[in-house]
Amino acid sequence: MQALRLFLPNLPSIPNLGQGSSIGVSRPGKDLSTGLAENDQGDAVNALSGERILIAWERGLSMPEPWRPLALLELAMPETDIATLASMPLAERNAKLLELRSISFGRAIEAFATCPLCDAPLEFVLNADDLRRNVCTAAEETWIESKTEMHMRVANSNDLAAVVDSASEDDACAMLLARTMGIENTDVDFKAHSDWLTRFEHLNAVAETVCALTCEACAERSEIDFDIAGFLWREVGAAARRLLSEIHRLASAYGWSEREIAAMNPARRNAYLEMLNS
Repeated sequence: MQALRLFLPNLPSIPNLGQGSSIGVSRPGKDLSTGLAENDQGDAVNALSGERILIAWERGLSMPEPWRPLALLELAMPETDIATLASMPLAERNAKLLELRSISFGRAIEAFATCPLCDAPLEFVLNADDLRRNVCTAAEETWIESKTEMHMRVANSNDLAAVVDSASEDDACAMLLARTMGIENTDVDFKAHSDWLTRFEHLNAVAETVCALTCEACAERSEIDFDIAGFLWREVGAAARRLLSEIHRLASAYGWSEREIAAMNPARRNAYLEMLNS
């Protein structure tokens, strides 16, 4: 059931790792304002900074949770519409989110989790660029079953949104398999086709990033899922609120507009804030 953690965050029988708060922001990412980067497909990715980070945060707040990472990408990649982003394989989406994170807040990802055995805090550092380079994608799997050619594609954000409110794990699994195989939910029989779920797990495992951590307090070794989508959204929220606080202070002191302050280079904005603190 490992890959299903990406899709079933709200179901009580599945650990809330892939989409929830199992991994948090250790230190909010700094606004680096590094401009833009071009990925291997030639799609320009703009950094989230200043006014852009405020707009991305506002758009995301108005959307259901599964769509919030796409709100960030839509603003960072204005030439790619949200429908295209929603149909993108999750592994590819995650690679673009890692790229966006790197150019917006830096490559080093400082995060924390909680030891599942003793509840001690676990702090660790990941490299966004290394994670992105290690992401591989798979398109679909084809096999013959009872003389019938069967197909299964990789899952995407549309699938994640479709199952997030499922009443049970079985309902969600049936819907995922039906959507990715192009069949009806009623055609999914786990007893007759137990291998379908195994194939789904194998095909979508590339969308996961699993961190092996050892707790210094109890020496327990555990595996924690790192969800770049949820992590980056929390970072953007923290950065947006921090920027609004800075805008409030500078506007109150100097009378500048929100747009003028947000457009400032972070170094200049910080210099003014330091003068106010002196």
